[in-house]
Amino acid sequence: MLSALLLAAAPPLRAAPPAPGSDEAAALAAAGLRLQGGAHVREGCATPFQPATERIDINRDGRDEIAVFLGPSRCFAETSGGNLALLMKLEGGWVELLGFAPGVELVPVGGSTLGFIDLGVANPGGCMGVFRWNGKAYAHALNRAIEPGGCQFR
Repeated sequence: MLSALLLAAAPPLRAAPPAPGSDEAAALAAAGLRLQGGAHVREGCATPFQPATERIDINRDGRDEIAVFLGPSRCFAETSGGNLALLMKLEGGWVELLGFAPGVELVPVGGSTLGFIDLGVANPGGCMGVFRWNGKAYAHALNRAIEPGGCQFR
């Protein structure tokens, strides 16, 4: 079941803004995005975003976390094709577990650490960063080539 879980590699061209008061809207706000004129903006970045969200239960507790995908932007490494964040709802609100790692796809890579599934963030060019739970957040553990030579220069 978990091995079949893949998050969207790219968001719809015009993702509709989430409903006000929804978990998705709260997660986007916690990720530093605010709705302005039908698009989301991030402080210090002139690029408007149309974020896509996906629900995923990364610790098998029956409650979904929310992954946020932002398309390519000069505000992040443009060569990554986009950026992904992962947020969890706690009593005090939504908190980032993985803050806008460069990549286009969030993939369970098999295994878990401290009850949280190990995640890969795939990038164009065939290199995937693998992230493991450290008890507070997801931390980069290693790079894994998903195409021949994919991590040659990383």
